[in-house]
Amino acid sequence: MRLPLKAAAVAVSALGVAGAVVSPVSAAPVSGVAEKTSVAAVTCYAYNRSGTTLNVRGGAGTRYSVVGTIAAGGRLPCGSLGEGDVNGQRYTACGGTSNYWKTVRINGRDGWVAAECVALGAG
Repeated sequence: MRLPLKAAAVAVSALGVAGAVVSPVSAAPVSGVAEKTSVAAVTCYAYNRSGTTLNVRGGAGTRYSVVGTIAAGGRLPCGSLGEGDVNGQRYTACGGTSNYWKTVRINGRDGWVAAECVALGAG
């Protein structure tokens, strides 16, 4: 299933300025997710509210490889799901026991973060 893409592609250098720590890690490509967009501006950001570095994963679960991180207090643009979330593998991060994940844009593609660990907002 191909998902609509709502966030802009952001250069890795711009992410560092925004407070995000981007640590590329080898991971299998995410299937079914659009890779690029031509939207002029990002209107949604995921802010790390966990108080610690947050892993960004290659899929909606802790069994997926880490494709990057968001520094404590940092942010990344929302991914192809925008403000929506996806039901995935259960996690206990950030004191919760949820199984909802948000998409963020990292290294030119979607990554997933535990929904309970981020707050969404405008730039």
